[in-house]
Amino acid sequence: MKRWLHTFVPSNFNNIWKLASNLIRSGKGEAWLAMIYASLGIFFTPLDLLLQYFEKKKYQKAPDSTLPQIFVCGPPRSGTTLVTQVLIRHLPVYYFNNLTSIFPRSPITALKLFKPFVKNSNQKIDFRSFYGRTSRLGSPNDALYFWDRWFGKDRKKIPKTLADSKALEMKEFFNAVEDFSNQPVVCKNNSLNAYADLVAPVLKDAYFICLDRNPLYLAQSHLIARRFINADEKVGYGVEFDENQNGSLNHLEAICHQVDKHINMNRMQQEKIGSNRFIILPYEEFCANPAQFVSSIAKQCLNVTLDPVELAKELQPLKVANTRKLSEQEFQALEETYQNMKEKNT
Repeated sequence: MKRWLHTFVPSNFNNIWKLASNLIRSGKGEAWLAMIYASLGIFFTPLDLLLQYFEKKKYQKAPDSTLPQIFVCGPPRSGTTLVTQVLIRHLPVYYFNNLTSIFPRSPITALKLFKPFVKNSNQKIDFRSFYGRTSRLGSPNDALYFWDRWFGKDRKKIPKTLADSKALEMKEFFNAVEDFSNQPVVCKNNSLNAYADLVAPVLKDAYFICLDRNPLYLAQSHLIARRFINADEKVGYGVEFDENQNGSLNHLEAICHQVDKHINMNRMQQEKIGSNRFIILPYEEFCANPAQFVSSIAKQCLNVTLDPVELAKELQPLKVANTRKLSEQEFQALEETYQNMKEKNT
């Protein structure tokens, strides 16, 4: 049942009932709507299965892609949702909306069917979200259920290989998306910072924008996410590494090791793919001058020229979420744990 539910709810939950309770008590409209969309996905599963027949025909008929894809990735809680929203708002690109979460097996067919009622509107994209969840049906969605097709539904595991048959399916899917939208696609998949090297050879025009956030505040966000999403600070959030297989680390040590692993993974992926396609983007610097970074990404990835001065008139500096949200004692303990780990590893 858990594996089936992963199509509609995050696979990194630990206690689904506690998670639902936390979402309801959060008071966030995006959280409530995420639950509604998940319920609608379950309700419309028979229709989704029916439309899947027509969906597969689109994949088979679509011509090869000629436009790039931009994938935003990086550690969870590193600013990937915000960067994705900014890029969608200010670039001539296509994105996957929340309607596709209701029809994960037949997104293109469903988008055509419901196009009069649900349309993508880049200019109306706001920068609000709750753990990556957005509100309107036409708002961006991570669409991780597509990646589940090719890499499996266990989103905590880092894929080591990509079967040829799955690689072909992925290529055909993005061919069909481009044939439908006639635009480059921008989407977010945090975990690609761990296996972009499996995707890059298949989607040869793909670019990866990888977020790099201050490690201390990233660790703090992971601790809060463990408590909110998993209702247990000892249960990991996001992809799992093997640094605590024997359970010898306490939860603060495990979080700090996970953050450090992500930082190293970012660098490893860039070395494998090349800095021209795997672009590490400092979160804090992006927030300070988003117009400059958006114009740079537009030129490098899309060959589109944007005037950063003109863009800055609309795209002002963004608020950086690097503030202490734990008690002073706990924040200090987290900081000391991270520093001790770094000193031990040097």
